[in-house]
Amino acid sequence: MARIKAFLLNLGLLVALSFATGSLSSLFLAGLDWIQQNGSYLYALPLVGLLFQSFKVPAYLIIPSTWLSHLAGASVGREGVAVAMGRILGEKIPESTDFSKDLFSKAGMAAGFASIFGTPLAGAFFALEVGVVGKINFRHIPACLLAAFFANYVSLHVYGTKHLSYPSVFLPSFSASLCAKLALLGLFLALIAFLYKRSESIIISTFDKSPVQGPLKGILAGLILLGVLSVPVFHETIGLSSEFLLRPFEQVAPDFALWKLLATNLSLGLGFKGGEATPILLIGSHAASGFASWLSLPLGLSAAIGFVSLYGGLAKTPLAATFLGMELFGPSAWFIYLLVTLIVLFGSGKKGIFPSQTWADYLPKPIY
Repeated sequence: MARIKAFLLNLGLLVALSFATGSLSSLFLAGLDWIQQNGSYLYALPLVGLLFQSFKVPAYLIIPSTWLSHLAGASVGREGVAVAMGRILGEKIPESTDFSKDLFSKAGMAAGFASIFGTPLAGAFFALEVGVVGKINFRHIPACLLAAFFANYVSLHVYGTKHLSYPSVFLPSFSASLCAKLALLGLFLALIAFLYKRSESIIISTFDKSPVQGPLKGILAGLILLGVLSVPVFHETIGLSSEFLLRPFEQVAPDFALWKLLATNLSLGLGFKGGEATPILLIGSHAASGFASWLSLPLGLSAAIGFVSLYGGLAKTPLAATFLGMELFGPSAWFIYLLVTLIVLFGSGKKGIFPSQTWADYLPKPIY
């Protein structure tokens, strides 16, 4: 009886965690919507840079700090905020004999990812996969699924959050030619992923070695980003750029991928706050649709593959990428999402977008 009571208590804590995370995600998205409707203020970048450089932003202020980055026009994402919020809330729950602190942490991450994108299966498996590449704690699956689905329900039906609807994608008839083209697309996305990480590392290393230090370094960061985003080719990269999420399914605009990659690397490398998922989704889908025009692949299929596989490969979460593709574009091409994501995962190198991530011992690792 005591164990049943303890289990029910912890189940209640899990539901409360999911409700709180779904609520915070809805609040965060509402703030982002307001910012997008009212425009970005690029001339505030030096001031925001000064604030971030002068004061160490505590984890619990991740929502307002990311709002500030978006308000100033920095090219950053949103999923990192939701995942971090869920993890922080989960870690605040005391460890018990039934539910460990690690379980609550993963459940909070699942709830955050699911409620920010409206994809509960992808959210659950993202939390399960992201810690160690190739390793899942199967005992955590029920809690992560419950947290993801309930947080998504709270966001949708309690707060009325609206998510973008994507076109359904269908898989053409299999052939040797199609498989060869998909393999080439995967290698191309792996190259994009490698360039993304490499350019980010170069920017961070170069800026760290800058002779300017202290508050002036924050002002310098803002001035650099202001100068770059003021160039016409970077105008579409300002802020979240979510208004362009559907474009690669309808038309080819491959140059955007390059400018968004550089703008995002600069924004994060110079110290502005935010996630990376939405920029990477945009980079992958636009780059893949452009590459598809050379290979005579269906535009929608290629855009969907780039959308999920570049992020899944950089996050090293192939199952989450597969479920993300299924939830957003339909289940038809699920095996292709998994296959191409694995090509990107191994082809882009050992290091992804999460520095603390490790690899399972049994899994072969890339040589670079």
